[in-house]
Amino acid sequence: MPKLDFNCLVSPYQASDFMAEYWQESALLIKGSESARFQTLLPTIDIESVLSMVDQLPAEAVELVSIANELELEKWKTDGKLQDFFLQGATIRVKSIQKHFEPLAELCRNIEQELGFPTRANLYCTPAGACGFDLHFDTHEVFVLQLLGKKRWQVYESTFRLPLEYVPPLIFEDNRAALKRARGGRQAGQDKISEAELGPLALEASLEAGDCLYLPRGFVHQAESLDEASVHLSIGIHVLTWLDLLAVALGRSANRQQSFREALPMGWFTDSAVRETLAGEFARRVQEFSQTADLESSLDEIVDSLIGRRPVESSEMSANRLALETKLEGKGRLQIYLSNDGTLAGLALGAKMFWLPVSLTPALRFVAEHKSFCVHELPGQLTDDGKLNMVRRLVEDEFLRIAD
Repeated sequence: MPKLDFNCLVSPYQASDFMAEYWQESALLIKGSESARFQTLLPTIDIESVLSMVDQLPAEAVELVSIANELELEKWKTDGKLQDFFLQGATIRVKSIQKHFEPLAELCRNIEQELGFPTRANLYCTPAGACGFDLHFDTHEVFVLQLLGKKRWQVYESTFRLPLEYVPPLIFEDNRAALKRARGGRQAGQDKISEAELGPLALEASLEAGDCLYLPRGFVHQAESLDEASVHLSIGIHVLTWLDLLAVALGRSANRQQSFREALPMGWFTDSAVRETLAGEFARRVQEFSQTADLESSLDEIVDSLIGRRPVESSEMSANRLALETKLEGKGRLQIYLSNDGTLAGLALGAKMFWLPVSLTPALRFVAEHKSFCVHELPGQLTDDGKLNMVRRLVEDEFLRIAD
């Protein structure tokens, strides 16, 4: 099975060629060589199985799009009859679905590692002949992966190139959408786009299972399913911009340079004479920033932050991919105990205990005494299946994790 990474999204293009020709510049339809191209990412046999799968997910992860009645939304959360609302015309959206399916989590992790940008996946299930959203644009890069059915897309050139997803706020600015408008962005936000505002038609196509569509941020688009239900994944790549890098560098400079931390002069708010004096002081501080900004430290800080929030697989996902060659490590200091009657051996991690028959003490002691080990190395009379079952339980109960 090919590796789940950025290359698998843009294949048969090479990633370097795609970046040079299309990234941030042009929408691109990539026809799939086979309809099952993306089925390793999500178990999608038919629309019924997809809806049944979504029904098992936490309610807070699922949204009903184009159902405006709040009472109906509450009824779904109470009764859980998702398919009924789908049949009534609601598009189903699952936010951050990579948190629930390891192949998608792996894809998002690999893209983050390759590109250095946060990545997440949403799932969309649209009934036949339905349109989930009006004309709008996104502020992140989007790859649409068609899993089931067909969907007709209209994509228009951006009239405002590379819109910002995030603008650093002042301490009293809470409304992030309004903030982007206040800093000179589009006054109407990302939707409510009239035909008079549309740029030239960039692409019009029907996506079939196995097809991929790339949409640069800012490109206006709308999609409608055809004569059958549609299921697609939206892989969102939330790029870091030069604004983000400058904001981090400026914050670091401000903690080194006292002049950046000084308050604006009294009267700047209302006194025009005071405001006139700001020009020289502003220019001086801009010059200081250009001389003191530390690029390497700023990049390192962003790397640390990105690694800290990188999507990780759940303990259940980890346990499901264990093999005899899998390398494991403890999630903290592990200790061995024996029960009072001598029949059980326990592995402790803080206040948590994991008990097994005393005959398995050698295996538990091995786990506690080794910083890392492979499953097949466990000592004692355990069969290979027994070793896998034991460590699977230890991973699920979060005593162990798969080592990097």
